[in-house]
Amino acid sequence: MAPRWKYLFTEVSTGLRRNLLMTLATVVTVTVSLTILGAGYLTYRQVEKAKNVLYAEVEISIFLQDNITEEQRTSIFNDLDNDPLVATNGVIYESKEQAYENALQIFANDPELVKTVRPETLPASFRVKLNDPEQFEAVASRFRGVPGIDEVVDQRDILLPFFVVMNKVVNGAAIVAALQLLAAAALVSNTIRLTAFARREQTGIMKLVGATNWYIRLPFLLEGIVAGLLGATVAGLLLVAGDRFLLTSVKRQIGFFPFLTTGEIAGVLPLLVLVGVLVAALASFFSLRRFLDV
Repeated sequence: MAPRWKYLFTEVSTGLRRNLLMTLATVVTVTVSLTILGAGYLTYRQVEKAKNVLYAEVEISIFLQDNITEEQRTSIFNDLDNDPLVATNGVIYESKEQAYENALQIFANDPELVKTVRPETLPASFRVKLNDPEQFEAVASRFRGVPGIDEVVDQRDILLPFFVVMNKVVNGAAIVAALQLLAAAALVSNTIRLTAFARREQTGIMKLVGATNWYIRLPFLLEGIVAGLLGATVAGLLLVAGDRFLLTSVKRQIGFFPFLTTGEIAGVLPLLVLVGVLVAALASFFSLRRFLDV
């Protein structure tokens, strides 16, 4: 067995060195393809994580009419507090004065806007947290039109445009990555064909002395797999480096947003390696089947 493995190692290393420029071009193409694919997949993971965390934190805002009576306000509070869809202790009343104080804090960096805000212009409201934010309509339908209530608002609507844009980014990245992977597969296939053509006399002699098809083809397959493995590894390292050196400051500035951790980003490396090796192996295999007729 040792001589066989030594032969495979020698043939693979020789093939990679002999077509060094093509090998480098293949590795770079695979790297770019898998970096885009990994970035798209991580963006998808980021969107899903943000949805799960942010949607779990959003509330229903029930804005009250200015002429609401104390009895009506108490009745609404009790109905909300006793609703099984509402989280325990999930109902908070915010008066006009409290709404004004919150507005001053939120818009503290915009003095001109603060000047236009008055306590009497802001409505009192109930902020309601649900056990399941997806049940918004079930709760909202019970309170729309109730005396004393002006409007029922789902805060998820504020986040919806952001997630729509992010989903479009994910879809775009997936399309670009697919095209890049096709280009990488074509380049791997072409590299293996050139290598097989350069060694056609050697493979012919091996066939004459009784070497099996798989024994002849295996070094070429391994060359493609090595190129795919190198490209996938570099792509994974680039994604981790991007998180480490480009996103760290952003994460500090936007502390409330649930970003993916460095560990979660590094966890995509096995997937990239699997895709890179699989694409390279398939491209090499089909290239050899059509070109290396042994």
